[in-house]
Amino acid sequence: MPIPKWSIKGIVDEYDTCGCCGRRGLKRTVALMPLDADGNEDGTAEDVAYYGTSCAATALGWTQGKVTDTARAAQAQQDQRDDYARRMISIYAPIEFAPIRDRARVYYGRNRGQRDTGVKASEEVAKLLGKARAQLADTTTGAARPSRIEDFRRYLVLFSREGHIYRVEQVPDDEAGRQAQDSAAQRHTDRIGGSLAVVAALDAESAREVAYADDLTREWNTHAWQAAHA
Repeated sequence: MPIPKWSIKGIVDEYDTCGCCGRRGLKRTVALMPLDADGNEDGTAEDVAYYGTSCAATALGWTQGKVTDTARAAQAQQDQRDDYARRMISIYAPIEFAPIRDRARVYYGRNRGQRDTGVKASEEVAKLLGKARAQLADTTTGAARPSRIEDFRRYLVLFSREGHIYRVEQVPDDEAGRQAQDSAAQRHTDRIGGSLAVVAALDAESAREVAYADDLTREWNTHAWQAAHA
């Protein structure tokens, strides 16, 4: 069986022109990474070609349906990696330059099985952040995504009486909006006997993880937000 010349990386909305036939106005294109003679990826984001599904099917020798399904699955995996990267940055970027003891407490608190195993928390934090930033900087299937502490947004987290997250809301940029949100949230938490917290993160799902984290993680999260907006 011949080795394919391309690997599908995902679906792209930003390119509406097929790189094979030149057709324009496409709703989406398929990102194709070239492969070498052994079937290994042979290039970077700059080498990716963007084909319409019909041309991609011809290039791969597949049906259009298989191309579409494979591209959607690949994009879903890419999105999952992005989600994980945002969570890692939202948790660990604020402690990147914290004292070694604090980095260790945060890392081992989340990875208890690695305590006393010789794994160095500071090195692991650096690795996690490096991989996460590289993931969000990858432009194979779209523009680079926000990855800096300066890109964090504040989120208001509402907890139930039992300590479960009930709702997460992005904090408005304007003072009037913040006051209105604060008043409404306080009335609601008083009604259900819950509590409130404000955390900074790259997205709402990451905010959930920060809100559920330990006190030290949240302390450094607040410190990082204040330092970035001083």
